[in-house]
Amino acid sequence: MIPQPTVEHVARLGAYLAKHGNRPGAFFVLRGATKKATGGSLTLSDLPDLPCVMNAADEIESLFESEGASAHALQLAREMADEAVAELLAEDGLEELKAES
Repeated sequence: MIPQPTVEHVARLGAYLAKHGNRPGAFFVLRGATKKATGGSLTLSDLPDLPCVMNAADEIESLFESEGASAHALQLAREMADEAVAELLAEDGLEELKAES
């Protein structure tokens, strides 16, 4: 279970979305999910560019477009990102990284 976002996390997301936009904001969340899933040993750019990541980015971008920076949006975005990263690691045969972290 993903912990509920704090007020600080929502504020950080809001500032990021305001400065960079919704698409980069989606990748901001995906990068965080990758760091968490791999214990910081890999970044999103270290992994192959698979459709699961692009699809998650599209969904998260759309979520941010409709809801902006809110605890609910961030919670859903984190869930989508975690699922996409888990799929990405499994596709690349790196699921053991997730188990080690």
